[in-house]
Amino acid sequence: MASGTYGITIPANVDVNRDVDIFYAYHESRNSDDIENTRFVKLDAGYLTKVYDSANNEEVEGMYTLRLPMSYFNRKGFYSVYIKPRELQAVIADVSSLTAFPDVRGIVLDSRVDYNRDVEYLLTTNNSLVGYRIVYLNDNGSRSDTFRLITSNNKCEPIVQTSNYLTNKSYTYRYNESSTLSFLTVTPSSAPSFKANAAPFIGKPTQRILLVNTKFEPVMLDIEMTDHDFDTLSYMLEGSQLRDLDNGLITTFDENGQIYHQSEHYTLKDKATGQPIYEVKKNKTDGIDFSQTIEDKI
Repeated sequence: MASGTYGITIPANVDVNRDVDIFYAYHESRNSDDIENTRFVKLDAGYLTKVYDSANNEEVEGMYTLRLPMSYFNRKGFYSVYIKPRELQAVIADVSSLTAFPDVRGIVLDSRVDYNRDVEYLLTTNNSLVGYRIVYLNDNGSRSDTFRLITSNNKCEPIVQTSNYLTNKSYTYRYNESSTLSFLTVTPSSAPSFKANAAPFIGKPTQRILLVNTKFEPVMLDIEMTDHDFDTLSYMLEGSQLRDLDNGLITTFDENGQIYHQSEHYTLKDKATGQPIYEVKKNKTDGIDFSQTIEDKI
């Protein structure tokens, strides 16, 4: 009998405009004051683009490229980029069961509520929420540690249940493709066999919840923006140089023979004695002498 290691995570294709949220924060340094005052800003998820197999021109499942627009990532320092599944807010309309299957408990959501368009689409498309996670919000807006996974969602309509002992009406639900309501089954939702009256909490009417897809795990990227990279440092250390003895210019070139850096060297003398005191190297940021070239000197 053979044994081996098997993975349980599969690469998923996501709709970046529907399934992904990207946030970034900037801080100049690593000191504690700068990091503690960090504020995250939402970035357009469209900067996450799909990757294609060059041989077959097919999408590489689960692989995406993050573009860093210079309009945001244009300062020297540290950027924290947080990529996470999008969270969609909804409100529980009812918690009940199916008329034909009283043991099947579920959550009812109403697509007529002023939700995000993505929520409306998911509620009006059967089984589009399968695999989503429900995160419950407390009355004060904080998140509960309890969560449930959605196993199905189908359009439904209410059926009034009357009682001889109670004046209040209650509802169960049956499936109806013309309804604006959606019945969500979740797991776990049934009581354990050893304690039949201990039904797990799956929500309550008017409670706010978050619908979160489970297509990928949140990713945190730490990006440092600097003035130099390995290539530019190698230009200064190993690049070709030209020293013009007439005007004291030292010009450094890149691997293509283009001017990368130019500095001016001169000597400061004592006014009284005329003796040289300092040798000065001054980097030229403007007024570059482009007549300096190494090609015709070799």
